[in-house]
Amino acid sequence: MEENTLTVLLIEDSPQYAQLVQHWLTHVSGGAGFVLNWTDSLADGMTRLERGGVDVILLDLGLPDCSGMDTFTQTRARAPKTPIVILSSADSESLALQMIQEGAEDYLVKSNCDAEALARSVRRAVVRRKSQVSGGHAASASGRVLSVVGAKGGCGATTIACTLAAELHQQTVQKVLLADLDPGGGLGPFLLGADCKYSMLDAVGNLQRLDLNCWESLVAKDDPAGVEVIASGTLDQPEIDSGSLREVLAFTRTLYPWSVLDLGRLSHQSLGLLGPESEVLLVTASTIPALYTAKRTVESLRVCGIDSDHIRLIVNHTAEKQMLSGDTLNQMFGVPVYATIPSDTLELHQACVQKRLPAASSPLRKAIAGLARKITGLPEQRKSSLLSLVSFAERFRKSAENAAVSQGS
Repeated sequence: MEENTLTVLLIEDSPQYAQLVQHWLTHVSGGAGFVLNWTDSLADGMTRLERGGVDVILLDLGLPDCSGMDTFTQTRARAPKTPIVILSSADSESLALQMIQEGAEDYLVKSNCDAEALARSVRRAVVRRKSQVSGGHAASASGRVLSVVGAKGGCGATTIACTLAAELHQQTVQKVLLADLDPGGGLGPFLLGADCKYSMLDAVGNLQRLDLNCWESLVAKDDPAGVEVIASGTLDQPEIDSGSLREVLAFTRTLYPWSVLDLGRLSHQSLGLLGPESEVLLVTASTIPALYTAKRTVESLRVCGIDSDHIRLIVNHTAEKQMLSGDTLNQMFGVPVYATIPSDTLELHQACVQKRLPAASSPLRKAIAGLARKITGLPEQRKSSLLSLVSFAERFRKSAENAAVSQGS
């Protein structure tokens, strides 16, 4: 057997679909070859796994002797180091996503699958699992990823994502990536004044050759804010595969100590990017409709396995007099309000007209600077301490000058 040949175990009870998979893997062009082993029950699949030599498992969720989550759980227990790709029907995608959160490498919807998608998913699963096993030290050096989700349109999630990215760079003096992943957005590069010639779609299209040089040719560098930016693309482009996006983000996470993802409103694609370890900043306005939508979004995130401790509620557009108290909001959502951002309509208007972020002296920018310090764990009065030091030095200089004048006279 050739060194690059992958042994694929297909656990699938349909002989017709098994024959189709065999045809696809036999005739797909380019890359490594495949050898297919097929069993039509979970029990026979477990027996084949005992013999070893399987590089990747294609697992159907509806088998004669087992179905649903139990199918995945038993397979993973028998072969914990072997990557598993779920074969899902259209009505069980939510279950497949849950299995990815539990450790599956990818999932494919049978009705939408073809030879290229299958071969690509199999190869990715093997490469990803090998990198996890042999490169554990790289994972420990990965940066933090903050996923910004808007409860509804008009909550200001993109403004907060862009300004937070700039403040993270300002506060930590480290590289920061802003990834605009809102399919209907595209405002991130506009607010930062970044000239994005390429998008995440281009990064996904270059996934097989993605390295540092390739990435630096795709990303835009925003010098005033110190943030590197990748755009979402155009409104008429096809939805990007979540598995491919995860691959790109796994790569960029090794390059940036901080990444801010502007996900827009919660969607099938954005849910596919989130896992139990994700840090989610949920931005809501202080109006009743926005708060209601935010409450439903919190519930959806929990259902998808996001721990409540990883959901940070940001209440934006707050007025001086709050209609609802902080305790009421905490009780409503079941998670504490992490930060409040004041309303600053005039400054936001001027910032948009001038294609810049809100001014550092504005109440909005100061509040987001505080949010950045809270996230990073930096002291809240970091800048005030610096100002005090400068003030002390200025007083010392003037005192010395006065003393010199007195001695001269």
